[in-house]
Amino acid sequence: MEEIEVKFRVDETGTLAEKLRGLGFKLTAERHYEHNFLLDDAAGTLQKSGRVLRVRQTPDSHTVTFKGPIHTPSKAKRREEIECRVESADTMLRILEQAGFQVRMEYAKYRTVFEKDSFHIALDETKAGNYMEIEGPSDQAIMQLAEKLGYSEQNSVRQTYAELIGESRAG
Repeated sequence: MEEIEVKFRVDETGTLAEKLRGLGFKLTAERHYEHNFLLDDAAGTLQKSGRVLRVRQTPDSHTVTFKGPIHTPSKAKRREEIECRVESADTMLRILEQAGFQVRMEYAKYRTVFEKDSFHIALDETKAGNYMEIEGPSDQAIMQLAEKLGYSEQNSVRQTYAELIGESRAG
């Protein structure tokens, strides 16, 4: 499946949540804690090629995700995304480590999710600040929704959470 997403830095997630409700978005996941593990081989092959292997642990589910390299230079990130639920994040991590992968980075965040039509919006609270990720059917549709929420293409953030949190740790 192709993921099309744009990320924006936000000051306060509560106000944005109210705007989303006003536009008819439904809360599909209450604020919850997520623990993310990014894996790679010893040579960093995945990172060097722009790919991601992630195991995510939340109170309600555990997933393993592969993300391919970003396809376009636009503000929207377009990439292949393959994801499935697993019974245990800890067991999946052990399997991947036995297969030669190592956890290269861990980060956590609080996430609240809203959905409407073909849009999936995550409001994320991280150590690097608060962000909104809009996933939708096209770059244009995402940017039209962003503008309704008070954001423009110039406000978009291209970095991944791993990069943003890594920068905040270094700074």
